[in-house]
Formats: sequence, structure tokens, C-alpha cells
Amino acid sequence: MSRRHASINRTVQTAIVGFGLALAACLVGLLIVYAWVIEDNIFNRLVSSEADYIEQVYAEQSRIVQPRFPFMTLHAGWQEFPQNIQELQRKSPERVEFPTVEGGTLHSRSLMLGAQEWVLAADVTGFEVSRDYLPRLIPWIALVFVIVLLAAWLLSFYLGRSITQPLIQLADRFKRREASAAAIELPENLPRNEIGYLAEVVKTSVDKLQNALRREADFTRDISHELRTPTTVLKLMSARLDTSHAPSEQQVKQLHDMVARIEETTTVLLALAREESVHTESLNLLAEIEACVVNHRKLAQQNDFALTIDVPAGIRVQANQNLLQLLLTNLLNNAVEHASAPVLEITLKDHELSFRNPVASPPSGDVVAASVRSPSSLGLGQGLHLVKRICQLNGWQLATHSDAGEFVLSIRLSTMAA
Repeated sequence: MSRRHASINRTVQTAIVGFGLALAACLVGLLIVYAWVIEDNIFNRLVSSEADYIEQVYAEQSRIVQPRFPFMTLHAGWQEFPQNIQELQRKSPERVEFPTVEGGTLHSRSLMLGAQEWVLAADVTGFEVSRDYLPRLIPWIALVFVIVLLAAWLLSFYLGRSITQPLIQLADRFKRREASAAAIELPENLPRNEIGYLAEVVKTSVDKLQNALRREADFTRDISHELRTPTTVLKLMSARLDTSHAPSEQQVKQLHDMVARIEETTTVLLALAREESVHTESLNLLAEIEACVVNHRKLAQQNDFALTIDVPAGIRVQANQNLLQLLLTNLLNNAVEHASAPVLEITLKDHELSFRNPVASPPSGDVVAASVRSPSSLGLGQGLHLVKRICQLNGWQLATHSDAGEFVLSIRLSTMAA
């Protein structure tokens, strides 16, 4: 891991330092070329100015004068120049700069004096300062390269650390998370760029994967516990059934109850295990309660059940519809099966939804824990535990207490709107 981060750092440093040196070389080269161009243009303007003077004198006095500068000479045509200059002029008639045999430089211009072509030439070898001063500039150019190299290295070091340091921090956080299986907390000093965005995306993906694994583990644990007892009961009852006699009414009722319990439990656990369970919407709380009451099979069979619902019609709750209905169904089951009298009161006050029913004796222990049930209960002790898990998934606070022969379960709903 450290070698990989060092490799990224070295790549950034090499790229920046190389670019800095290349840019410095280009700028120095451009500066030298610019100096040569300026120098050549000065010579060309001097030659042009002197040629204009000679033409003006000839036009006014009809005589040919010699150049006023000692390094300039006037020739009666290109045939007076050395052979190499004549060949270069024939190949490029527009050329104004020619090298001499001695290694110097001539700047020329053609001019017409009467009917004859004359050539004004200037030997500027003694005035070329760029060639003479270039060796003296080499130490300064080297100093510029050293400064650019140092600045580029400092910049590359800063950029390398700014890029690799957040990645190293992220790697350490993920490593600690793998060791402790805790939630990932991103560093506070992450840059607000692609690295920060990548960290958020990775954290979201890991959190989703962790939640999926947690749901899978809960589902595996709960399904193995919940279905074991009904399956065992069904096996025992099927073994006791005599094929020569029809099953009794009690046996048929037990079979129906076990099958219904397996179906309800499987529905709840599958809903909790699905990814869709985290998707919520705005729901009318009273409408959801009434739908569960109407569709409740056991409640519909009891004509003397006193059910009181005191929930305002306009209250809405942000929740997953399937999970909310499963929660309400389990609470109705709890009241129908464990209440000492067929009475249930559902009220909503100050964002707290309460289910109140009478009990013969106060329940002992944590009734919302897994596999906790009263001695007289025929259930599996898992219904309220599933209610607890649904509340935890939605961020709701669940509380239970017994008061004056009544069992009260209250749920504080965190997201409600009128």
C-alpha cells in the first residue's frame, strides 16, 4: 500500500518537474531567438535607412554617393560578391542576410540607381552582441533552470501530498473499519474535489453493503428461530394424525394457526431483509391503521372486540408502507392474542402513537427482546421484537410499560406532518 502511494507521489513529482524544466527551456530558447530577431531587424533597418539616403541623393543630385557608415559598402550588382553569396541569392532572391567565408554576417538591400541595380551590403559581424554575450548568459540560464527546478519540485511535493494524503487517510479509515466492523467516518479535512466525492461514493457503497449484510444476518438468524417451532409443531401434528380418522377441530385450528404464523413471520422477515424497506413515502397514518384493522383476519372473527382509534385524520408519517402495515399488524396480533379482555385503544398524542390493552398480569423482562414471552403465551415471543426492529429501521423510539392492569406500547414517530 505504501509503495502504491509513493508511486503516485513520484508520478506527480516527475510530471510537474519535467513540465517545469521543459517550459523553462522553451522560454529561454524563445528569449534567445527573440534577441536574435530583434538584433537582425535593427541591422535591416539601418541598411534600409542608408539605402533610402543613397536613393534620395541620387534622385536630387544624379550622383552615386558612398555609404556614410564604414561597415557598409555599395556594389554594382551581385557579381561583385563571393560565389557562395551569389548562389544563395539566386536560390532565394528575397534573402537579406548572408554568411561570409570568414564566419561573419552580411545584411544587404538592392536599390535601383538609374537603370542599374546596385547592392548595399553591411558587414555586421562586429556588432552582433547576441553571439558574443551568449556564453556569459549561460551561468544565468543555469541559475534560472535551478530556480525553476526547485520551484517545480516544491510544487510537486505539495500537490503530491495534497493528492496522496487524503487517499492514505481513507485507506487507514477503511482498514480500521475492517478490523472493528464499525461504521466508516470520513476525515473532516477531505478536499472538496473528486477525492472528496469519491470518498463519499465509496462510503455510501460500503454502508449499503454493510446494511445489506446486517439484514441478511438478521434474516438468517430470525428465520431459523421463527420457523423452527412452527415446523416442529407441524411435524408432530402430522405424525399424530391417523389416516383412518379425520383430524379433530382443534387439530385443524392448530394447523391453520401454524400456517398463518409461518406466513406472517416470513412476510415480515422478507420485508426487513429487502433493500426496498429503506425507501419511504408520506402516508396517512389513520388510513394505514384502518386498512390493517379491516384486513386483520383474527380481529374480524371477534364480534365483541372493543377497538377505539383516536388518531387525527390529517396526520401523515414518513415511512415504508409495507413495514408500517407489518408493524401495525403485529401490534394488533399482540392485543388480540395476549390481552386479558377484548379491548384495544389506539391513540396519538404529541407525536406518540400508543397501543393500550388490559393484561391479567404485568409482563416480566424485556418484552421487545427476541424470544421473550409470558408463560401463558402460545406464541414464539418474536412479534414485538420484530416491531422493535421496524422502529429501529425508521428511527422511531419504542417504549413499553404496565400501568393499573394495562399494557401500554408507545412509538414516538420522528417524521410527522399535518
